[in-house]
Amino acid sequence: MQTTTSFKQDKSNIDPQRTHRQQRFWQIIFPVIIVGVALVAGMVYLLLTAGAANGDVAGLAQTAMVILTLPLLLMLLPILVITIALIILLGKLAGWLPKAGGHVFEFSENVRRSVQKSTSAAVTPLFFIQQKNAELQQLVRSIHPKSKGERGL
Repeated sequence: MQTTTSFKQDKSNIDPQRTHRQQRFWQIIFPVIIVGVALVAGMVYLLLTAGAANGDVAGLAQTAMVILTLPLLLMLLPILVITIALIILLGKLAGWLPKAGGHVFEFSENVRRSVQKSTSAAVTPLFFIQQKNAELQQLVRSIHPKSKGERGL
């Protein structure tokens, strides 16, 4: 069992920078080197089996085309995966979207109706006043036929 003093002594012996360098080498640099060596070995193997040693130019050209095309295809693979995922997502949304669109349409219609009712209610007193004003002008015109309501009320 460790005491607090022995734990502090063990912790002081650990060098974080040294640990970081070791982890960086084994987790980043070493795998990159291994993959790079494997790729170069694969390309050399392709060149040798394509007939580079025999001087077969057509086989060498075909191998060079494959070597140049493969990295491009590998770089475009994530775009293909994203495109396929978007297609699948849109397929799933196609079943859900009409229902949601219907709900949004119903909500917007309810808002439109309530706005229309509130504006109608706000304007009703003005229409009432205008109507009574017109009735008064008609009454004045009927009483005084010569006056055509030019002065107004």
